[in-house]
Amino acid sequence: EEDDGEGAEDEKLCGNGSGDVKLADRPIKPQPPSSSSSSSSSFFGFLSRGWRMGMKKLGRTDQVVTKWLDAIQGTDSSAGSLTILNMLSMGGGGSNSAPSSSDGGGASSISILDSFLLFLGVYSKAIAGLEMEEFLQMRTPISIGLGVERIVRLTKSIVFKYHFYPSNSSVSGPASAYRTKIALACMDLLTQLRQRFVRVKFVSEVAWELEAKDKSLFEAAWSRYTSGKAVTGSPEANRVTITMGRLPFLLSFEQRAGAFKSVMDKEKKFAASMQQRIPTVSIRRTHLVSDGWEAITAMGPGLRNRVAVRFIDERGQAEAGLDMGGPFKEFLESLCREVFREEYGLFRMTPGSRHYYPNENSVVLDQWQEQFEFVGKVLGKALMEGHLVEVRFASFFLNKLLDRPPHFDDLKDVDAELHRNLCFVKQYNGDLEDLCLSFAVTRDYFGVPQTVPLIPNGDDTVVTRENRVAYVTSMAEYHLSRKIDPQTRAFARGLFSVVSKDWLCLFTHQELKVLMSGSEEADINVDDLRRYSQIDPRGVFPPSPSVISWFWSAVKSLSPKQKRLLLRFVTANSHPPLFGFKDLSPPFTIRLVPLQARERSDTKKYGFFSKFFGRDPSAGQLPTAATCFNMLKLPLYRSSKTLAEKLVMAIESKAGFDLQ
Repeated sequence: EEDDGEGAEDEKLCGNGSGDVKLADRPIKPQPPSSSSSSSSSFFGFLSRGWRMGMKKLGRTDQVVTKWLDAIQGTDSSAGSLTILNMLSMGGGGSNSAPSSSDGGGASSISILDSFLLFLGVYSKAIAGLEMEEFLQMRTPISIGLGVERIVRLTKSIVFKYHFYPSNSSVSGPASAYRTKIALACMDLLTQLRQRFVRVKFVSEVAWELEAKDKSLFEAAWSRYTSGKAVTGSPEANRVTITMGRLPFLLSFEQRAGAFKSVMDKEKKFAASMQQRIPTVSIRRTHLVSDGWEAITAMGPGLRNRVAVRFIDERGQAEAGLDMGGPFKEFLESLCREVFREEYGLFRMTPGSRHYYPNENSVVLDQWQEQFEFVGKVLGKALMEGHLVEVRFASFFLNKLLDRPPHFDDLKDVDAELHRNLCFVKQYNGDLEDLCLSFAVTRDYFGVPQTVPLIPNGDDTVVTRENRVAYVTSMAEYHLSRKIDPQTRAFARGLFSVVSKDWLCLFTHQELKVLMSGSEEADINVDDLRRYSQIDPRGVFPPSPSVISWFWSAVKSLSPKQKRLLLRFVTANSHPPLFGFKDLSPPFTIRLVPLQARERSDTKKYGFFSKFFGRDPSAGQLPTAATCFNMLKLPLYRSSKTLAEKLVMAIESKAGFDLQ
């Protein structure tokens, strides 16, 4: 074929995001962006060359897409969407018939669909090679902001209508065949844009929402499905599950999290109705992990049922009391504190954010796979019971758990120097062969260097200008995914044996952190905490109104950081429950305790001063906590000032912490 001067290389630049797309009579192979994608200007050159070459293959000109591309960039944001939606008979407010051959500047409807499919593939592949900063600096041909927002609206509408509304059987011919192709290509591009959006909000939140009519219909269908009114396996239930699996952001995080909690509560209630007795497991405090591992492994599927815990103290005696939820909560908290210690060897922390991810060197531990599966079950049980854990996982680990690709920018958290070096390689203008790089990485395995190929024969493949993007991508994939693959698979087996993977896939990695550990941004609502707190009748009764009033006044005067310290002091977690303190189980409880009696020596030493100057050695007594019951043991201080001082002293020094 004739060459317009751009070179044969341009023939490689077109395709969709999921594989080869056959346009005209020959497939156009998708390739990763060349080194020119390291800057926004070369990115646009890549996009325009790929576009022109693709249009040559179609025997068309750029004018075939004027009708909808201009609409995306211009003021009429609906015209382009209507054109594509109507051609595919997906609705949109216009006629379901495709435009005639005179529409769109003389182009047939199939020509426009061809060009739209080509655009999706080229644009999707192009932005895949951009760092976040490069992506955010885009200005033309599709500008960040209004232009990309309209792309989001269009692709979202196509994917939603394709999955949620029944197929239009009256549509036939080429337009019908294009429905699936374009829906898949839209899904690929939309997924990429959404993954970037959850990190940086580059378009408005409204862009991801449905139109009013579609939103009301979908939310009603979702409500019927989650409440059990829609029969499992029915056409409506299938459309809802498929649509939510593709576009979970159509519902707010609160709606999805509320539905998840509702489903977990129903499963627990059903399990309780089928459970003839509540099994009790004995856990030695001196062998917490080993006893817990043995007990949870022996339960099998029974872990989804209610389980009672009886602690055995250091003397081998069973601790008194019944497990009404508190001891099991303490068991989960204590397990997490132990197994996530770096000295234990299963997990590491990122240097900056201090988030956890699997330790690739854990393979030297005995039964390391079983241990990761055990930890996954523990976290799954905590999710099912609604217990927040004081552990936050790294984003790339959570994405891998849910089979999502790693993001290059996550490498900053793991190894900032490596991230800088790879950026240098990506932008280097000299001869890359002078750097003597190959598609291999050398790892330190307990003092022994090991070479790991990134691709087959990678140690013999030299990094050049032509393949450096693939090299950078492979390096990031190795450090964020391949290194922790066996540990992640073992962890996932345990987690998804308790909690459905389909449900967790409805959340982004950031939302999963909130679901597991609570929000880091949310302030503690003291009024809500007080509303759902209770007074323990086993303490000093009737309670002193003045001491209770002093306590809540002191809590309100605390700084946001101190409020989190108080919550952690009492409940072992510094984050409030997702839906407020009404969901805290057991409830936040205050037990009033008498001030300790002064020792005789203290009486002799301070009696005179105490009598005349009001000094009381017993006022040095600090509040204590029983975290398994979410209980604060508050002494009956004689003044609000003393109470406030001792409360701050206790929560900041963690003095007086006990587990009873």
